[in-house]
This record gives sequence, C-alpha cells and structure tokens, in this order.
Amino acid sequence: MFFGRRLLFVVLVLTLGLFLTACQDQTETPKDNIFPIFGGVGNDISPVIATVGDRVITQQDLDLRFDEMVPKAQRNFEGEEGRMLLLKGMIDDILLVEGAIKKGLQNRQEVGRSLITHRRLDMISAMRNIGIPEDNPPTEDDYQAFFKDNRHEFMQEGMVRARHVECLTLERAMEAYKLIEAAPTTFNFLKVARDYSINKKTLEQQADVGWYTKTGIVGHVKDSQNFIRATFDMEKGVHRPFQIGDRWHVVEILDRRPGRPMTYNEARDQVKTVMLPAYYDGKIKDYVLKARQDIPVEMLGNYTPGKGMDPDALMQRAALVAEPGVKLDYYRLIYTDYPTSDRADDALFMCALVCMDTWQDRRMALRYLDLLLEEFPESELHEDATFLKENLYKPGGLNPTTIEELRK
Repeated sequence: MFFGRRLLFVVLVLTLGLFLTACQDQTETPKDNIFPIFGGVGNDISPVIATVGDRVITQQDLDLRFDEMVPKAQRNFEGEEGRMLLLKGMIDDILLVEGAIKKGLQNRQEVGRSLITHRRLDMISAMRNIGIPEDNPPTEDDYQAFFKDNRHEFMQEGMVRARHVECLTLERAMEAYKLIEAAPTTFNFLKVARDYSINKKTLEQQADVGWYTKTGIVGHVKDSQNFIRATFDMEKGVHRPFQIGDRWHVVEILDRRPGRPMTYNEARDQVKTVMLPAYYDGKIKDYVLKARQDIPVEMLGNYTPGKGMDPDALMQRAALVAEPGVKLDYYRLIYTDYPTSDRADDALFMCALVCMDTWQDRRMALRYLDLLLEEFPESELHEDATFLKENLYKPGGLNPTTIEELRK
C-alpha cells in the first residue's frame, strides 16, 4: 500500500515537472496541455463523478485520494457524507492549481525550485525503496547466512518466575517473611500473601508475578525494572525483605530458565529487521558503483578528481567522522575519484573494516577486499587483505583490533 501511494505521488510529480519544463520558454500555458492532479498510472474506466472545466474526477480518483491519507485523516471522510466532503475538497484543489497555472506561478523561482526538489527526492526514494529492492530481493539463503554469521546476536534471554508478598513497611514484610520461612510450602505462602500483601492484582494470580526476562517488565508490580534487577540473579527459594521505592517485597524464586541460542525459525523476524538496512545499503552502493562504469561521469574545474583535493585529507576526515555510513562514503570517494593515488587501496581496506565493525557484514566486506585484490595486485595490503578474506568466517574474523591479533 505504501509503495503504491509513493509510486503514484512520484509519477504525478514527475509528470508535473515535465510539464513545467516544457513551459519554461512560454508566457502562457497551452489549453490542451493538462497534467494530472489526481488519479493513478493505469487505465481508468471508473465512472466520472465530477468535472471542473476541462478536467474530470472519477470514482477511482476519489478512492485513490482517500487511500493516500493516513488512517487518522481517513476517519474524517468515512461514509457517503465523508466521501462527498472529500470530493468537494478535491474540486477546490483543482481550482487552486488552475489558478496557479493561470498566474504562471510554476515559472516563479521558488515554486519551480520546490517542484524540482520534490521530484528529485521522490525519484531517488523510488529507486532506493522500489527499484533496487525489486531487483535484489534477499533470498532465504541470504537470511540464513546472516543468521549463521551473527548467531551470537540472536539469543533467547534467560527467564525467572517468582511470587511475592508486597508490604508498605519493613515490619509487616518481616512478619510475613518469618511466617513463610517457618513453613515454606505453597499453601502457607498463599495464606501469608492473602493476609499481608497489598498488591491485589498479583493476589488474583496467587501472588505469582509470572515469568520475566532481565530486560523485560513485570506486570502489576510498581517500579518493575528495579524489581527485576533486585531479583533476577537470586537463587531459588524465599528471600529476606528488600525495598523497591516505597514498597517492601518478600520474594520466592520458583524457577528459572537459562538463556540459550535461538533457532533460525525463532529468530527469523529479528534477522530480517537487523539484516535488511545494511543489506539494501550495500545493494544501493553496488548499484551506484556499477552505474559509474556504465554512464560517463566527469567532474570539472576545481572538482576534477586529483585537483584541489588531497586523498590524505579525505582519509583523515573519514577517520574523524562518527557516522559509519558517512565514513564509508569518504573512503569510497577516495577509491572512485583518486583510483591512482596510493590511498585508493587503503580506502578499500578501510571500507571492509567498517563493514565488519559496524554491520557485522562479512559479505559486504568481502566485496571490498575482492576489489582491492583485483585492482591493486601490487598493494602493500595485498597479503593482509588475502589473510583477512580467508579468515572472515573464523571466530576472530569480526572486529579484529589488528591483523596480527587475527593471525594469533
């Protein structure tokens, strides 16, 4: 649904931009040059429901306009009355657009600049979010390979189950603790809890607070994160009263489950969430790199590669940048624009290290190492790049402090 709305908007803005370009050298807009304001990109055979001068609004136009809205706004236009109100608004929009064209506002600098900017941003977004993903969908093998490479990130947290007696004073909590300690049975614990605990919600669950993880929450327990910190590492059994905020608790740890590695099926949704941003970022960068080879690119004047810019300065700038994506872009700039400098191979090597250190992405790192080995066979880094490539999938392959450390 999102891609459909986005693509619709992109096409409309592009069409508008082409129309404005054709009109730049004209003082008046030809009457028959009508660009779409509403509608889709396919054949529309739905009924015409309104006309505004030479323009028509169809049922499909109305439905698409409603579909463009966020759910909160859609609620204002539900039902027949709402659709009528929406149609009236669309008519007003057309009248305003026609007025803008009549005044030639599309030729005003601030308007034309805005149209160009929106068209550019939407086309870039369309390529990033539609074009490249459609051509490069990750396979199940990709997901499984990422899971295998980063298995340490996908762990089932340990869990603890407990019950408690919650009191307002230490004295009451101590009384309850001594009674439970005298007869540590389930029957006695529940009897004491009914007599002493002020937490009605957990009493409905036989004083049981349920299972919880170290990073989770405990429902119906005030300040539950501090409660978890205080109890998570306790041994099984009943424990002396402790204070959390303005409450005192007597807790019995009933059971615990140790943490364990997740299976692929358990972790698959997390794998997708973690993997896809870096995966598509890599595909986008690959696309741009290949496009530079297929489409002639020439930078002139002070921006001519090798003129006015120093690869050493770019390397220093990259080292100081905190954002990994920008850091990677600086290194790539050195490789693409200064391919004959003695820093080009260094830049590719650093690209590989950024990919491993930031995204734990061995495959993206491998692409940069292959480029280095293929294009700079005489590089001083050839031996280190070869060794790193051969050891990427060994336990110390990710985040090595030095190549020497990895060799050990």
